[in-house]
Amino acid sequence: MEAELFGHRRGAFTGADHERKGLFEEADGGILFLDEIGDIPLTLQNRLLKPIEEKQVKRIGSNQYQTFDVQIIAATSRNLPAMIQQCEFRADLYWRLAVLSIEASPLSTRRQDIPAMIGLFLRQASELISARSYTLPFHVQDAALEVLCNADYPGNIRTLRNLIYTLASRVSDQEPISLELVQSLIAALMKDQEHSDTTNYNRKLATEISKSRLDADLRIDKSADESPVRSYISDGDIMLPLEVRILRRGETFRQWTARAKSCSIEAVRSTTGGTMKAAAERLGLTHGSLKGHLHRAKRAQNELLFDFKKESNY
Repeated sequence: MEAELFGHRRGAFTGADHERKGLFEEADGGILFLDEIGDIPLTLQNRLLKPIEEKQVKRIGSNQYQTFDVQIIAATSRNLPAMIQQCEFRADLYWRLAVLSIEASPLSTRRQDIPAMIGLFLRQASELISARSYTLPFHVQDAALEVLCNADYPGNIRTLRNLIYTLASRVSDQEPISLELVQSLIAALMKDQEHSDTTNYNRKLATEISKSRLDADLRIDKSADESPVRSYISDGDIMLPLEVRILRRGETFRQWTARAKSCSIEAVRSTTGGTMKAAAERLGLTHGSLKGHLHRAKRAQNELLFDFKKESNY
């Protein structure tokens, strides 16, 4: 992600076979849109402060700053002030970005707009379903339209659009979209949402159990958190990603080993300053040996992914 945003010099890391500009430099004189800014890890948030404040960026592997003139627009679906209180987002980065804030209200607060949106999506569906032999627009029964206007859409406009497209694909020529069809699809939508909420809750619970209040460099400070995991670690330990400790359903030992080795090496490298040399010293390996381990792990992951896609095609 750093190489994508800031660019890099040739030879700065494994695979950097040529010098490259980052997105900040590429957008010079224009606009850079940072989507889902709330999902950027803390270690990278610190690196964004100088580019946003001073319009300067230093490519990976370089000691010289490059200047640029870029207008930055950032978007997120998360509650950044709440994340700041939970030490999940930097307050100084937030105030650098929140110069002019625009809040997009959810669809549930704009129900008067839903009929017009339904009409638009029905016209789009009529154009997309080209196999139909007629060009008449889809028709929605009044009772079905009322249910659609009062339904909850967890994904806002995208959920409404997908629902309308699904309804259009379920009716035959010149058949109206009935109340029964709408109710059945909305019931299925709510069931999927309940399953998603349960999954998100379980994921959040697992994250909270293993979560540590780390400094920007991810080093462990025993006094920073009272999580149960604290009883197993000491100062200077490196906490590996949660995904390393999870054996996914259907995953073989070889698949888990390749994934765990790659994630662990990247975590150590991030903690020790982002260089392979420092990570190798921390792991008690030579630089070349660590590069070999990482290369073989990623190659194994790619081979397993290829095999999975190959099997899926059958």
